[in-house]
Amino acid sequence: MNRRLLKIALIAVIFGCTSSIVAQDIHFSQFNNSPLNLNPGLIGAFNGDYRFVANQRTQWSSVTAPYSTFGLSADANNILNSNIGAGLSVYNDKAGDSDFSTLQIGIGGSYTIRLDSSHSIKIGAQPVFTQRSINYDELQFDNQYNGSFYDATLGNGENFGNTGGTYFNLHGGVSWNYKIAQRKEVSAGFAMHNLLTPQQSFFSENIPLHQRFTLHTNALFAVSDKIDVLPSILFQKQHNYQEVIVGGQGKYHLNNGNYKALYAGIWYRNSDATYFTVGMDYADFHFGISYDLNLSSLNVASNYRGGFEFAIIYIIDRFKPEIKRYRACPDYI
Repeated sequence: MNRRLLKIALIAVIFGCTSSIVAQDIHFSQFNNSPLNLNPGLIGAFNGDYRFVANQRTQWSSVTAPYSTFGLSADANNILNSNIGAGLSVYNDKAGDSDFSTLQIGIGGSYTIRLDSSHSIKIGAQPVFTQRSINYDELQFDNQYNGSFYDATLGNGENFGNTGGTYFNLHGGVSWNYKIAQRKEVSAGFAMHNLLTPQQSFFSENIPLHQRFTLHTNALFAVSDKIDVLPSILFQKQHNYQEVIVGGQGKYHLNNGNYKALYAGIWYRNSDATYFTVGMDYADFHFGISYDLNLSSLNVASNYRGGFEFAIIYIIDRFKPEIKRYRACPDYI
């Protein structure tokens, strides 16, 4: 088999894999740095008034046309001094030579139940509009192999009557947080995505987008004056697919002006990859970078290379002046 035919076969395999996982949702390795994508119950789950998040992920550039995922989200906490939070999220994913694209726009809200000063539960819902499209022109098929080489002028023998579609979806979730003490807290959450199981096929086949169930838990514990540990576990199941991520980070407090803390961590995603993360808290920003090492059966083609992922979080905390109802005068007046 010559190199051209090998390339055609590889693209066919990758496109076939893409078709088989089309029912899987957008996700990030730095799942804690993409809260509105992880769980609608995390809308407004932060210390501050407004939060802005940007995520970008690129993978499989060592195998084929890079798969690229980009996300933007914004949410607000305690709207009008109430227990209500609101959020807007936009995610765009483009995969492979076919430019298989998924655009998701979600508008969500949450309500906080405060059990006491250190316990809280958030319940969230997130309606989502999704648009998907595909470009068949860049794909190569066996009918275009003339016996000696690939000939783009030959017909592919396929009947592609639809290059896109839209559907409406709904996600819901709940999160719990317990702040035990300063630099000591635990949290957990449960989410259900694709509650409406919309039809996503470009053709006449009945192919629903299966519901996805997510469980996640995090903790923060101080181990010294300068160092915290932040373990985390994520479990997701969607139809016949499931994902388990275990790992954590260490946090080193700098307390040097705007330079507040440094992070470094290692994670494992079952039967797929291990990845490393580094990060920094600077002023009101958090920066995160991760890199995946592919451990799946695709490592023959990827040479263990996965991809980079970047995250930026910016939180605005408005100054709230203390209102004093009375003022005590000194005795000597």
